[in-house]
Amino acid sequence: NNKKMWIRQVLVPGYTDDEKDLIKLKEFLATLKTVEKVQILKYHSMGKYKWEKLGLEYPLEGVREANQEDVDIAKKILGI
Repeated sequence: NNKKMWIRQVLVPGYTDDEKDLIKLKEFLATLKTVEKVQILKYHSMGKYKWEKLGLEYPLEGVREANQEDVDIAKKILGI
C-alpha cells in the first residue's frame, strides 16, 4: 500500500531473542520498502497484576525482564 510504517518488536528473553529468529526478522524487514523506524521494546512484567486480578495464570511467569544488554544485542543482529 506504500504506507510508511514503524516496526516495534517486543524482546522477551527466551522467546523473541533467539539469534536465528532475529536474523529472519531482519531478512523480512529488508523486503519492506516503507519501514521508517524499527524499535526494540524491552519485555517487562508490569501488567502481571492485571492477569492476577482477573484470576488468570500469567503465561510469562518466571520470565526475566529484558535489559539494555539484550536490546543492544538484538539491535546489533538487526543492524539498527
